[in-house]
Amino acid sequence: MKSQPKPPSDKPASTLISERIATLGGWRRDTLARMRTLIADADPDVVEEWKWMGTPVWSHDGGLCTGES
Repeated sequence: MKSQPKPPSDKPASTLISERIATLGGWRRDTLARMRTLIADADPDVVEEWKWMGTPVWSHDGGLCTGES
């Protein structure tokens, strides 16, 4: 997975998404982690982004989906 340049927090989007997954509990953590894996498997050139006040976003020539939790 590619990662967009560092967002305002100075951390790459991929790191922020990993941190978000780690803070979630139960089915939300498992589902977001599984979704992330499925997206990367389906499109190895997907770009991970961190938008809209803390929402994981996956895109490739346009938005694919968000990981709102």
